[in-house]
Amino acid sequence: GKEIPGQASLVFDVVLLDLHNPKDGITIENQHVPESCERRSQAGDFLRYHYNGTLLDGTLFDSSYSRNRTYDTYVGKGYVIAGMDEGLLGVCTGEKRRIIIPPHLGYGEEGRGKIPGSAVLVFDIHVVDFHNPSDSVSVTVNYKPSNCTVLSKKGDYLKYHYNASLLDGTLLDSTHSLGKTYNIVLGSGQVVVGMDMGLQDMCVGERRTVVIPPHLGYGEDGVEGEVPGSAVLVFDIELLELVSGLPEGYMFVWNGEVSPNLFEEIDQNHDGEVLLEEFSEYIQAQVDSGKGKLAPGFAFDKIVQNMFTNQDRDGNGKVTPEEFKLKDQEAKEEHDEL
Repeated sequence: GKEIPGQASLVFDVVLLDLHNPKDGITIENQHVPESCERRSQAGDFLRYHYNGTLLDGTLFDSSYSRNRTYDTYVGKGYVIAGMDEGLLGVCTGEKRRIIIPPHLGYGEEGRGKIPGSAVLVFDIHVVDFHNPSDSVSVTVNYKPSNCTVLSKKGDYLKYHYNASLLDGTLLDSTHSLGKTYNIVLGSGQVVVGMDMGLQDMCVGERRTVVIPPHLGYGEDGVEGEVPGSAVLVFDIELLELVSGLPEGYMFVWNGEVSPNLFEEIDQNHDGEVLLEEFSEYIQAQVDSGKGKLAPGFAFDKIVQNMFTNQDRDGNGKVTPEEFKLKDQEAKEEHDEL
């Protein structure tokens, strides 16, 4: 045409941006693999990872680090581009790898945003943690005393120290730094479900590591400013004290025989009605004398109020002899009705 004369010699100055073959698969370059790798990711796992995404010439197009939060996704299920879906399989927690993805396994001929069409992509990733929705709590016993006969169970009052961290070692919280133990009633919902599970069957003096997946921890939302969403948690625990709880469903039990004239004993002014104050004074006297025991770890006033409310069946603020029943009597009546 007009721009190139006939018989002209042509000179092209070329900068090669990238190249690929339609038959290419992804390329994986391992940059760091932790010495300890108990498990590798597989299809269906949920991964949290950081990444830098560049073109083959080094041009940066995206980075999770700039957003100061991990990218979280299921792998092997089509939630990310095909090349990344494949490249995130078989990784260890803490692993760093480079994944090079040809365009037909990336964003194709059209590209996306800052990514030009038919571009080869390079992702430098750092795996923070991963779990599977079917995972349960993992418990590793680090030390168990030789005398380990009394084991923790639901309803027991426990005092323990812990260090809480993420799988990559980031410290989240520690009772040691506060200078006091963490105290709970086991199985009462005072801690996340995974911790309730991890503290079961533990004896005083025992030390263990409890790994809790997010669906048994703080879930997808985490705790703002403290625990990232979908994070796997690691608790290093030492049990310092255990006070045995009561049978399930009981807030108070007798240590000996129950008086056959129990209502009359509680009804101090013998007017045929028991008020909360009379009830509370009587229960306190039984606990002080060792004749009765309250469930440990709960406030006395709340327990007594709950017990009184259960007896005050018409809700008028006083208990009559007709309303008053011991728990085993209630259970027998229910059984008789059945």
